[in-house]
Amino acid sequence: MLKLVVLLGLSLAINALVLPANDTRIYYTEHNWYKDPTGFVETANSGAYLKVRFNGTSFKLNLDSKTNKANGRLAWSIDDGPEQSQTLPATSNTITVASGLKAGTHSLYLFVSSHTAGDRWYNEASRLRILSVAIDNGAALFAPTLAPKRLMAYWDSIGEGSSVNGKGTRDAHLTWAFSLALGLNAELSLVAFSSQGYSKGGSGSSPPLWSPSRLPNESSWSWLSANRKRTFATCPDYIINGHGTNDRKADQKLVHDRSLGWLKDIRKACPKSQVFLTVPFGQFCEEALAKAFNDYQAGKADPLAHLIQMGAQGSAGLQGKGASFASVDGIHPYGWKSSQLGALLVGKIAPLVNKGFNLMEM
Repeated sequence: MLKLVVLLGLSLAINALVLPANDTRIYYTEHNWYKDPTGFVETANSGAYLKVRFNGTSFKLNLDSKTNKANGRLAWSIDDGPEQSQTLPATSNTITVASGLKAGTHSLYLFVSSHTAGDRWYNEASRLRILSVAIDNGAALFAPTLAPKRLMAYWDSIGEGSSVNGKGTRDAHLTWAFSLALGLNAELSLVAFSSQGYSKGGSGSSPPLWSPSRLPNESSWSWLSANRKRTFATCPDYIINGHGTNDRKADQKLVHDRSLGWLKDIRKACPKSQVFLTVPFGQFCEEALAKAFNDYQAGKADPLAHLIQMGAQGSAGLQGKGASFASVDGIHPYGWKSSQLGALLVGKIAPLVNKGFNLMEM
């Protein structure tokens, strides 16, 4: 019996084609994944995703056994079918994404629904790391069809999808960010850490968004994690920053200075991107953020930078006054409300972008 099991295992191994996770035919959202030259990929962010097409009957992910402390949830869809998911840490380092498929070419969309490990900024073992993928022997990967634009979003727990389905729930995929990306016809790099702001660090031991030192233990905007620099070799078309909710009790001069510093640095990193400094949905820190934007424009007018203010239309039920129709706690919108806010952002942003802008065709 043991011999039969061993032979079966060898047969399965022989019938699988194992490819490094950083295979160029797999699309990873550009600004929230680290791709290592040795073959693995890694992320510390909820909302990070990959897309790929493949033929054959199966698809598997092989995770790194040394980084098995990632807490959260992976979710995916094959051929636009129903969502499937796997809670992390998984019982096995191999996750079967698909098996027993019909012959033909298939599409995979896999995303990090939530990533909640407590020390993922510094501790590599707490990040999601994919070593390789496995498909049928003789099968192949193919590049996916992608949206023409790229969007990067800096946010907090509202971006991570905290409380979208009620207290204690978390799902980044149900947030305004994915609605905005759809409306802008863009692939989304979501960079969100709960509790983070201009004045304070956030979940996963992440530091504040920006500080004058720009060090990885004090400033997160240009870092994927403490030991991984974020690359801006290719900049996104659109960059949106909605921090401020967690700074509502902070020194507002500090919020002003740090949001102004971020504006200057993001422009240096991405001189041609459309940048949207956004007042939080609850209108927190609005005066400080508006002043920072005006001071930035006073230095040298930047036609590609914009201030987004949604006013009462966006803040209803989200101003920190307790549970409301829109929120379990008066801060974090339910999923349906978050999607509406994404649509509101599309309406605000569409008139501001260049003439090449086209809404998502239905």
